[in-house]
Amino acid sequence: MPANDRAELTYADITPKSTYLNRREVLRAMGIASAVAFGGKVLSKIIAPQTVVHAGTKLNVASKSPFSTTEKPTSFEDVTHYNNFYEFGTAKSDPAKYAQNFRTSPWTVSIEGEVKKPVKLSMDDILKIAPLEERIYRHRCVEAWSIVVPWIGYSFSPLANLVQPTEKAKFVAFETLYDPSQMPQARYGGIEFPYVEGLRLDEAMNPLTLLCVGMYGETLANQDGAPVRLVVPWKYGYKSIKSLVKIRFVKDQPRTTWNDYSASEYGFYSNVNPDVDHPRWSQATERRLGEIFKRKTLMFNGYSDQVAGLYSGMDLKSFTERIVRKFLASKWAKVAVFLLCITPLAFFADRALHGRLTANPVEFIQHFTGDWTLRFLLITLSITPLRRLLNIPELIRFRRMLGLLAFFYACLHVLTYLGPDQSFNVAGMLKDVAKRRFIAVGFLAFLFLIPLAITSTQGWIRRLGGRRWQTLHKSIYVIAILGVVHYYWLVKSDVRKPLFYAAILALLFLWRVGSWLLKRRQTALTPTRAANPTQSV
Repeated sequence: MPANDRAELTYADITPKSTYLNRREVLRAMGIASAVAFGGKVLSKIIAPQTVVHAGTKLNVASKSPFSTTEKPTSFEDVTHYNNFYEFGTAKSDPAKYAQNFRTSPWTVSIEGEVKKPVKLSMDDILKIAPLEERIYRHRCVEAWSIVVPWIGYSFSPLANLVQPTEKAKFVAFETLYDPSQMPQARYGGIEFPYVEGLRLDEAMNPLTLLCVGMYGETLANQDGAPVRLVVPWKYGYKSIKSLVKIRFVKDQPRTTWNDYSASEYGFYSNVNPDVDHPRWSQATERRLGEIFKRKTLMFNGYSDQVAGLYSGMDLKSFTERIVRKFLASKWAKVAVFLLCITPLAFFADRALHGRLTANPVEFIQHFTGDWTLRFLLITLSITPLRRLLNIPELIRFRRMLGLLAFFYACLHVLTYLGPDQSFNVAGMLKDVAKRRFIAVGFLAFLFLIPLAITSTQGWIRRLGGRRWQTLHKSIYVIAILGVVHYYWLVKSDVRKPLFYAAILALLFLWRVGSWLLKRRQTALTPTRAANPTQSV
């Protein structure tokens, strides 16, 4: 057990600042209640204040760290009210709201794996391992916002030296507490729990890697990872795992939560790199909380001098690949793809203006819009296989737009049937649907497509939760199958085109099933993954 005693009070003796403030306000209310006969609304706020920040009392900081930046720290209010902590909800304000009653005492961290001296440490033990330092670090989120925080803690290396990693230890795996009784909002998170992260051993032993127990001179706020977390300032924020309960030294690269969720978007290394964009947004700039204008993002978040040597010779991206991926991540790529996708409408308009819609223009329009609906559905389904096979994660940016274009052409297809074909005769349409099975199947596909179009926004992803949203949108395979069946039953003799669409759909479906089975097997075996250390995600 670590020696170096330095505090008479234990971690459990620390009164949360929120509790102290509540008691003070109640005493104050008792003193003024007899003198104030009105202002009930104000009085109720004093007696039962809304507590959204849980921080502890002051910590004894031995020294200021030479690793600190001279930049102005972000306000305590912003840092404690704008958080990603999916165990307590997916909205930025959720953790401050739902982590209020999170129990952080007693607390035990288990250090195990490829070590000579495995141990379980209480918070009192952790506080005694090394002198506490204040380190003012830049913190860059993968979502392109940033903060500057005066963390309190000490380098991770003293803890590692305490347990003495063996020669087999090459990586360090970290695990967050997961307690569904305290974290009911986690079921809407859309990621697997408990949350896990990992570092290469030399990354973990770098002096910048901080085992953090406090911030702004006090113990950690619940929503910021109390009572103990990791801070890795040169990596994107999700690598700085919160509320640690387990640390394992392992020989193989460990699995990590966001990499499991989407390996093409969230790589194992996840070093801050302004030259490599996230598939859905640029990483060249960031917005500091509390500021209006964006600032340029620094390589390794400004810590190149301390950590660049860890990755010497490991950036294998060619200049051409960087240029192509940078274009695909730009807004102009979306404009170009959109213009390309509406060229069928230009082709249709040209034929209409020159009177070349055949002798049965209504039938031509129905077949034309139906064909393009199926094509865009299949193109949308091809995005994930293509981005993984070609290693171009930026392709994911176009999937939503392509899906909405499929819905757009489907709307034109249905409107052509409702208007020019049926003259909006409801009775006739119902009779037609009941009589002709291909129309019934087509209408069913269209009805299934409507909720996918409505819920395609980021707002709906947050409302439904990632996992529910993904489950709902997997129904696009059912819609595509119904669309192919609709087309097959429509044609009378030449079924080559619907069969061609069916063959493409079958290949895409088999790829999806194969990927799912492979992922299950890899998760069970937790193999070592190769990853580019300077990729941004």
